[in-house]
Amino acid sequence: MAARAWKTLLSLVLVGALMAFASWELGVGRKAGRLPDPPRPPTEAPPADPQEAMRDLGVVLVPEDTPPERARSYDWRVDGMEPARQQLAYGLGETMERGLEQAHRDYSVRLRYRAMGPERFTYVAPPGCGTDMRCIYAELMRSNAEPVRVLGERFATSIRERDLDAAQATELILGFVRRIRYELPGDEPFGIVPPGLVPAQDRGDCDSKAVLALMLLRQVGVDAVMLYSDALAHAAIGVGLPGTGTRIPFAGRAYQYAELTAEGWPLGMIPPQYDKPQLWRVLPLPDVQG
Repeated sequence: MAARAWKTLLSLVLVGALMAFASWELGVGRKAGRLPDPPRPPTEAPPADPQEAMRDLGVVLVPEDTPPERARSYDWRVDGMEPARQQLAYGLGETMERGLEQAHRDYSVRLRYRAMGPERFTYVAPPGCGTDMRCIYAELMRSNAEPVRVLGERFATSIRERDLDAAQATELILGFVRRIRYELPGDEPFGIVPPGLVPAQDRGDCDSKAVLALMLLRQVGVDAVMLYSDALAHAAIGVGLPGTGTRIPFAGRAYQYAELTAEGWPLGMIPPQYDKPQLWRVLPLPDVQG
């Protein structure tokens, strides 16, 4: 009886050790949807004409008493919209910005994140997270819900005032996110900038910008999903709208591919190096309310 009890205990210890090792290995050597260089857009945006008619969406400050000089201004065009030129400014208070940065670092500590060099890191994935970044994205959506919600309300108001349809609302938001400067966030845990900081700091790579776009699109009622390819080291957005071009199937629907890293990519057009639909998957992410 004693020998049997010892063997049972030893088996449990070995199983526990193997499970712990497997969990740690989930994050080793992953690029987490990184894009080495932004693709060249198929069309070059013309320089802004100061005399051109423009739709000003206003200044979004979180919280409201944030000094206006902390806001970054964005100017972009939406073809087919009148006027085509759009403008919006967004800024976070210093305390809010530091808080979002600290929350991101604290989460990385809880997951025992460790950088292993350029675009390589390890972390202990929470239970049920699998081998992808879905839990990281979901946590960022939760912790950044309020500042992104305030930004989304400004878009929602403009969409209602102009009576824009879903396709126009999508192009309005995608144009804004594409306008944000592409940058690989090598100094950020998990290689991603939190979505509330992406427009506040005017920087983000493929999945940093994709998480922001996903939150904004869903807030205004557009059916959108997170597209992710570990094999291609890239991330994008899928939009549930009719149209031509590359579509990714999920849950009985087909989602148009939306590239976010640079301006000029029409909805449904995928950069040639990523045109491998079989290597893409949809990451199921929850809706988050601020």
